[in-house]
Amino acid sequence: MATMEKQLYIITVQGLDRPGLVAGISEILAEANVNLLDVDQTVIRKLFAMFMIADFTAASKKFERVKEDLFKKARELRIKVSIEPYVFNESLKRKEERNLILLTIIGKDRPGIVARFSKICADNGVNIERTRMIARGETIALEMLINVEGLKTDFDKFKELLHQVGLDLSLSVIIQKQNIYHRAKKLIVFDLDTTFIQQEIIDEIAKIAHVDRQVKEITKRAMKGEMDFKQALRERVKLLKGLPISSLGSILKEIRLTKGVEELLSVLKELGCKIAIITGSFSYFADKIKEKFDLDYAFANELIIKDGKLTGEIKEPILDAEMKRRLIQDLIKKEGIKKEEVIAVGDGANDRFMLMEAGLGIAFDAQKILRKVADGVITKDNLRGLIYCLNEFRDY
Repeated sequence: MATMEKQLYIITVQGLDRPGLVAGISEILAEANVNLLDVDQTVIRKLFAMFMIADFTAASKKFERVKEDLFKKARELRIKVSIEPYVFNESLKRKEERNLILLTIIGKDRPGIVARFSKICADNGVNIERTRMIARGETIALEMLINVEGLKTDFDKFKELLHQVGLDLSLSVIIQKQNIYHRAKKLIVFDLDTTFIQQEIIDEIAKIAHVDRQVKEITKRAMKGEMDFKQALRERVKLLKGLPISSLGSILKEIRLTKGVEELLSVLKELGCKIAIITGSFSYFADKIKEKFDLDYAFANELIIKDGKLTGEIKEPILDAEMKRRLIQDLIKKEGIKKEEVIAVGDGANDRFMLMEAGLGIAFDAQKILRKVADGVITKDNLRGLIYCLNEFRDY
């Protein structure tokens, strides 16, 4: 038996926003047994716009009658309604069946942002399905929903192109798969040094011990991935031998949080997210920061102290990149959550496995080696922007 051809129409609604617009139009369609296959509605500066794909195949009223009722309702509501035929094709597939990616672009507003990102998409065969501004002010947040089914290049290469445009424009770019987990985050894990806080703790200790030049050189090599982390840490700690533990208190007093951290923590706690620090830095500082900001977990390396002084040794096993991976896996099991519900934020090569183990890995003001494995690249002024990846219907 032949299949009945679907009678599909695009209904467009526009006007000044006010309560009752969606109800007024949708009730007319419901009364006529018209099924809505897709709906997209938004408000931009008090201007209301709604697009619907409606299936009239099983309608209980004739099309012309429904159209007349819609126009009458539009006059009552002082809005404009237009209706035109829609030809069914494969693009009508439900969103979850398409390969959709959500780009969140964060930073200072400037001309050309949409143009630059849309050109990258066009050049690589990627269709933009939705663009919307989700925050304005000193920092803007823009979302682009893109369909990468027709992508002409390797996805990692495409991701690198998007991140590079962000870096060129001093913007942060976060790339997430569009699924039920893309905003449902339950755990966020931070690296400590130059991520959660502005300082590199071991460099601050080295200043007091007057070995800062030697320590900074080793730190730089480790951050770039040129040197094994364990070896680098042992060599740096060895230079601190004999320093009184009492000297560390002055460093703690001078610690400065990264811009936006306190605001981000406030939102995370409001949303019920667990917050952890997993760091190759030292427990003396991580534990006190955990306590001060009421965090849920803190994992760090432990300096060995004897007779009130640093011995130049560190307790084994050393918390390195591989242990960061295992710790994040352990937290996922302990909290009874999925990988997709985790955000990890770090800035160095030692964070790469941690980012790969999370549903959303964020490279914060990071070296290239980390940006390659990250989903998001955030500049040092935009850590607060992670807020816009957490909850679709809140304005922070």
